[in-house]
Amino acid sequence: MRVSLGWIKRILGQSDLGISVADLQAKLTLHLAEFEADVERSGPNLDGVVVGKVLTCVQHPGADRLRCTTVDIGTDTPVAVVCGAPNVAVGQTVAVATIGTKLTMPPKPEDKEGKPTQITIKASKLRGEPSEGMICAEDELGLGTSHDGIMLLKDDLKAGMPLSDALGIGDTVLLIENHAITHRPDLWGQWGWAREVAAILGLPPPAVPDTSWSAQGNDWAVELKSEGCTTYCGAVVDGVTNTPSPKWMQDLLNGMNVRPLGLLVDVTNFVMLELGEPMHAFDRREIAGNRVVVRDAADGEAFTTLDGKAHKLTTADVVIADDKRPLALAGIMGGQGSMVRDDTRTIVLEAATFLPARIRRTRQRVGIATDSSARFEKGLYPELAPTAIARAIALLKELCPTATVTHRFSAGTLSAGAKQVILPAGDLTRLTSLTLSTAQQSDLLARLGFSSNGDQVAIPWWRRKDVGSAADLVEEIARLHGYHHVQPQTPRLPAAAPAVNVLRQAEHRARRVLSASGWDEVATYAFTSEAWAEALGWSDGLIRLAHPLSSEQTVMRQSLLPTLIEALARNRKHVETAALYEVGKRYGVAAGRGDTANERIVVTGVCAVAGQDSPFFAARDAALALLRGLGYQPRFVARKDVDAEVAAGRAVDLFINKLHVGVAGEVPKALRDRAACPGNVGMFRIELEQLIAALGAAKPVPHVAPSRFPLVERQFTFDCPEELPYGDLELPMRQAAGDLFAGAALDSIYRGDKIADGRKAVSLRIFLQAQDRTLEEKDLQNVHGRIITSVEKRTPAKLKV
Repeated sequence: MRVSLGWIKRILGQSDLGISVADLQAKLTLHLAEFEADVERSGPNLDGVVVGKVLTCVQHPGADRLRCTTVDIGTDTPVAVVCGAPNVAVGQTVAVATIGTKLTMPPKPEDKEGKPTQITIKASKLRGEPSEGMICAEDELGLGTSHDGIMLLKDDLKAGMPLSDALGIGDTVLLIENHAITHRPDLWGQWGWAREVAAILGLPPPAVPDTSWSAQGNDWAVELKSEGCTTYCGAVVDGVTNTPSPKWMQDLLNGMNVRPLGLLVDVTNFVMLELGEPMHAFDRREIAGNRVVVRDAADGEAFTTLDGKAHKLTTADVVIADDKRPLALAGIMGGQGSMVRDDTRTIVLEAATFLPARIRRTRQRVGIATDSSARFEKGLYPELAPTAIARAIALLKELCPTATVTHRFSAGTLSAGAKQVILPAGDLTRLTSLTLSTAQQSDLLARLGFSSNGDQVAIPWWRRKDVGSAADLVEEIARLHGYHHVQPQTPRLPAAAPAVNVLRQAEHRARRVLSASGWDEVATYAFTSEAWAEALGWSDGLIRLAHPLSSEQTVMRQSLLPTLIEALARNRKHVETAALYEVGKRYGVAAGRGDTANERIVVTGVCAVAGQDSPFFAARDAALALLRGLGYQPRFVARKDVDAEVAAGRAVDLFINKLHVGVAGEVPKALRDRAACPGNVGMFRIELEQLIAALGAAKPVPHVAPSRFPLVERQFTFDCPEELPYGDLELPMRQAAGDLFAGAALDSIYRGDKIADGRKAVSLRIFLQAQDRTLEEKDLQNVHGRIITSVEKRTPAKLKV
């Protein structure tokens, strides 16, 4: 958003705001919203050039063509300036370039190339006499071509006044991000800024625009046939001429980055920028009949906008039309066929209020973003429509005396009615600690257009959108009075540690464990495609997006696997080995618990190891390490059930005691091919939220110092049924060894001679170690016997002799 100081001065009737630009920026930032540091100037660059009064003027003692002057430039002490102009004299009002000013000097007569030069004014001595500035001719300031002498100004100008303000040329424009004032549609026009500046600086407020409306003539009418338009005002103005706009209007438009196009268009743009209400002017000759219709567009209806682009409209679009064709795409842009031309003599002015959502959807679909659409999308007040028509008519009559209004017509709501809010006497102190009398509060509110009657505060129509409660009024009083008056206090809240979020702690610990194991965390989208949903068999509880970002992101994921495989495929283009994990949510009806019935937090990882055909083991070991890092003692069992996420024969179920908490395995080839991921891919999934809900936080893992006593290895070979998993042998061995258990490993699996069909010989190694002594043979024999007994009692395996 651009805030024009020249425009604000014009609205407030002030030649000078009495404050520097930097100080005004600081005050607006303190009392309203943060302004950017940049300031833009339109017109000639006169930064640093001020009005000066020549106090003394004497001949230079060492040069016939130079004079030594002292000049009042509004500072405490007059400055000495050596001047070579023949017409400089005491009492003159002149333009002075102060120290640091950069000027573009016209080429000298003897310069054959004719190139201008840029100089910076510095404090110096000319022929031995001090000079702290430069009294300028008009060509040196870019204000003309004369170089016969210095530029003389009117005597009533004040010393020290910026020359651009004194001459009323160009403009100073402040910049603020649009999102900082998106809740304030009144600030999308310069009139709203003029009111804020006046309130902050204590200047008389601008006149409140006249919102009254009266119809004129019976021949013209408007019919509202679309719910997308709630207010429409129109006026027929005859006797206009499309001449160039006056210079002052062109300067203000240029300062707002709006190109002047001729009086009839410039007036509508001027009113939009001043009041925040977009307007449009139609050439009367291009309107069939005396009726305007606001309707929904027909599906496929053709329309060409002012920029010459053809569009196919839909029923979601709103158009301004006559009885034969559309004239404008409502809220966006006028039509090429009804635009004003150089020979236009009669125009039809329009101002309206449209539903923001309708304008936003049309703007997104047709791809045309305009100043008009930006304002309508914020939601405008119905009072603006008649106000804008009245302002445009006043400007046309001022700038084109032959202009005559022949008709005024309207439909819809022209006023939303009065709004009042009760402001309890103690709310200001209770919410801000500020102590102001009722009269002081009323005075501050009055400067912003609010009127008070006891504790009843009437809200002006231009603030109905953002002020609706006592707290809003307190905010208005506090910001105008100044937040810097609020004294800091220690919070009056009990200081207590928040309740421990066990699930959140588990998430953080999972990240630490996996990252320490060499896995990289990623964050992927929570959406995926219908194709992935079909490939993984997501038929129950599928959640589709009403407004998907793309055709590849139409459903909420029921598993993190699709987005992780895609991420792995992208990484495998650059690295040979990758291990990725994500702590995230999967979605589906009844997927979670309690207030998160449709979502559940899981930890999922995928890996591909260069030169390794079976990354299953890396995925399984990472899952086991994760569960141990969370403080649990996991076990795994060969997975018998087959689903779409893991390949048959290469998967294990993960358990804590008897609770199933996840799976580890290899990704089926069909899923890898879908993501174009090379090589085999290992995966694991831990149902973290389900685990914590069922078991709660595990006890902290106790620190056990490494034993300084020898590690002893024992080997066992069991004759087992083919279907008996290795994990079913390890568990009873672990239990039998008790505190002496230091690990187990699968040595070999043998099938063949001397082994019956349907059976296998499984060889395992178990490691034993004590924390307080060296194990003796009797200890080992005792454990040896317990292991054999435990395995044979709990499984169908028998020790092979």
